[in-house]
Amino acid sequence: MHGLEGRKVLVTGAAGGIGAAVVGRLAAEGALVAAADLEPPDVAGAEAAVSGDVTDDAGAERVVAEARTALSGLDALVLAAGVHYVGPTHEMTSADFDRVVRVSLWGTWLCCREALPGFLEQKQSWIVTFGSTAAVVGAPRLAAYSAAKGAVLNFTRSIGAEYAQRGLRANCLCPGATETPLLKTLMAERPDADQFRNAQPIGRFATPEEIAGVAAFLCSDEASFFVGSAVVCDGGFTAV
Repeated sequence: MHGLEGRKVLVTGAAGGIGAAVVGRLAAEGALVAAADLEPPDVAGAEAAVSGDVTDDAGAERVVAEARTALSGLDALVLAAGVHYVGPTHEMTSADFDRVVRVSLWGTWLCCREALPGFLEQKQSWIVTFGSTAAVVGAPRLAAYSAAKGAVLNFTRSIGAEYAQRGLRANCLCPGATETPLLKTLMAERPDADQFRNAQPIGRFATPEEIAGVAAFLCSDEASFFVGSAVVCDGGFTAV
């Protein structure tokens, strides 16, 4: 993809699943990638590994600062960190709800807040946040996740519009169900697992590599006219 050679990118939630696939794809395109998670992740293709809890101010500040130092600059964020809670909404605890919102929404906001001053100084930057199909349609038994991802989507739309004329391209990637260890856990917990599997018009779930390809595109020069977009990659799930 045009423009990714030498681009300096921080990827959060990089220890496995989609985040790790994003690191690999960006590195294959020539980007320099700092992979971040709660512990320094060992991810193929990463130029550097950084750690921190992005749900608190100090952790997000450290992750962004260490990535910028390790890469001698920072051009883009891919914010893939997120967690689920699956279960009846009326049985959800405050702690369950808070954890989901803090990782997906607060983590996204805090990392963006830390990176934006530097991005605005250099007048060209890219942010890819992670929404979900649950950000654009209802998701039974995933109310906290759906609320958090819907908020991430509108946060991204807002900063995309706010900073577009200052060189920022911020977009929200909304994947459908993707074959990751987390999905296997979720499927085991769903009472309607077979029904959900059969609801995919394409006839299968996504691979992490397919989603990573879209993330790489959104970090590239080829996505120059994408601003505040909900980029849905879901095998037709929200089309029916």
